[in-house]
Amino acid sequence: MSAKSEKIKDILLELQRNSEVTNSALVSMKGYMMASAVHKDMDEKALAAMTAILTSVGTRVGKTLKAGINKSIVLTGSEKVVVLNQMSEAVLIALAPKDAKIGLIDFEINSAMDKLRMVLG
Repeated sequence: MSAKSEKIKDILLELQRNSEVTNSALVSMKGYMMASAVHKDMDEKALAAMTAILTSVGTRVGKTLKAGINKSIVLTGSEKVVVLNQMSEAVLIALAPKDAKIGLIDFEINSAMDKLRMVLG
């Protein structure tokens, strides 16, 4: 693993330590996994592909409804909350329990994104 990937993974692990996020990853806009901090039972390729699909759909919905540039997508499921935050070149995806404190997660994701931008340049 490259030094940059290690730094990204450290940021993802810090996000998980500081919030209720249980799995997180940074995915390229084309759907390639850049770095992840996910449990072994999580299919990384599927996670990366679903991240790209959700980002693409969110962008299209935002454009169609004239909502502006997509910044984030939050899916609240019966078992988990899925949060996607788009950067210019990548998407941060985070998963948390359904009853997680989304405000704290949002705060920690924004902090993680600032750090990721510094690493990515």
